[in-house]
Amino acid sequence: MTRSFFPSCRALRDSDRPIDSASGLPIPPMGHNPDAEREDDSFKEGVDKAVWKKAESERVHDKPPRYLFARVSVFLIMLLWVIPGFLKVKDISAFMGIVEQHEVIPEQYEPLLMWVGPGELVMGLLLVFVMGSELRKPFGKLVLLASMALIGVFTYYLTLVDPVVLQTSGCGCLSDYRIASGIEDGPRYFAYGKNLILLILHVVALLGPAMVDSRRRHAG
Repeated sequence: MTRSFFPSCRALRDSDRPIDSASGLPIPPMGHNPDAEREDDSFKEGVDKAVWKKAESERVHDKPPRYLFARVSVFLIMLLWVIPGFLKVKDISAFMGIVEQHEVIPEQYEPLLMWVGPGELVMGLLLVFVMGSELRKPFGKLVLLASMALIGVFTYYLTLVDPVVLQTSGCGCLSDYRIASGIEDGPRYFAYGKNLILLILHVVALLGPAMVDSRRRHAG
């Protein structure tokens, strides 16, 4: 047999590491510390876990908000447009008769009243889109501002109606359906209260998302 079959018997070279006589293993170079390597690995694992937790919290924080209160407000506004609009379309002659009793709109413009009910239904349909995907977009804000302006116009209209006539005829908001309150000048107070609630809901729908975004920015 040749020497190649016995590696331990080959001649040592200058580049070989010195052998530990007790264990027969090469002596590690100066500065080599296996325990230190294990400590470095544990430190690296701790850093990785901290980075992962931070990234996870940022992903949760970056989740788009739902704007729940604003969307509920838009939903209620939509109902208060759709229901009166449907009742007016259902019995347009009754609604036009009530408005004629108010004696506010000139006679030549009374044929335009037949478009009030369909217009309210269209506004309700637009608010459905606002509630779904257009809440924070310019189109959604424009629709809410237009709805708010129309509520203001209807409120001003009621101030022009004689209180005695309004008490007997009603405001016409729900066509010929009226809520019996037993209060003097009840139709006016009912209409004012409903319009005030609508205006508050508009403010919540317009300013609520901006407040939520501002709170998230400060929290981040």
